[in-house]
Amino acid sequence: MNLLQRAITGALFGAMVFGTIFAGSIAFLIFFLVLLILTLLEFYKLAATKGLHVQKFTGLLASVLFFLLMFAYSSGYSELRLLSVLFIFPPVAMIAELYRKKENPFNNLVWTFFGIVYIAVPFSLLNMIIFSGGATGDQYNPHILAGIFILVMVNDTAAYLVGVPFGRHRLFESVSPKKTWEGTIGGGLTVLAASFFMKSIFPLPGHSSWMVIASIIAVFGIYGDLVESLYKRGLGVKDSGKLLPGHGGVLDRVDAWLFVIPIVWVYLCLIV
Repeated sequence: MNLLQRAITGALFGAMVFGTIFAGSIAFLIFFLVLLILTLLEFYKLAATKGLHVQKFTGLLASVLFFLLMFAYSSGYSELRLLSVLFIFPPVAMIAELYRKKENPFNNLVWTFFGIVYIAVPFSLLNMIIFSGGATGDQYNPHILAGIFILVMVNDTAAYLVGVPFGRHRLFESVSPKKTWEGTIGGGLTVLAASFFMKSIFPLPGHSSWMVIASIIAVFGIYGDLVESLYKRGLGVKDSGKLLPGHGGVLDRVDAWLFVIPIVWVYLCLIV
């Protein structure tokens, strides 16, 4: 039942992701902005389980503004210098903490800022991938991002299907007891095989570009999952939320993205 529930939820979530990507820039903007907000709220809710009082409004405002400015810059509607507005938030948040008179002010600020770095930055970089060329006004191009998400899903699915029946050797038992070497290797080999099909579906410059991206996903995708598990274990919670039956919360579903997207973006900028 759990496998069926997980499969149905994963299929519906995937349909929403790819549906909005191919529906156009406005659909992309709305869907991923909402997803960013939900993910960040779950993250801040985790902090609250330890009695921390993050500046939720400040974190959400900074993250939403970051995403919108990156969208505007990447699509050619604004200049890069407008992003300088974001530098107002750190001193404002620190000054605001003086007046809040909450316990653990330093930890409150750390979790507030870390939520922005951990979640808002990777989500905002999606704009740089889907609008190739940055502020040059290049047209909306969903194919590369769609290919990345397909490979992430292939890696996650294959690791689960191999790891559940065949997993014997724990990958990182102190953090995530269910993760196994067998599942990780199975996911990695499957996503590398899938990368060959990406060449013909979504062409990229360079013969090995999709293979490199698949390798990044195989390595950093699992680290994204493990790091999120590390946070949850430290906070004493099993899932980040309950919005996605069989998966947990939104953060549980996109944890691999948060590590994969920045690394892939750097690769696309510097190499491809």
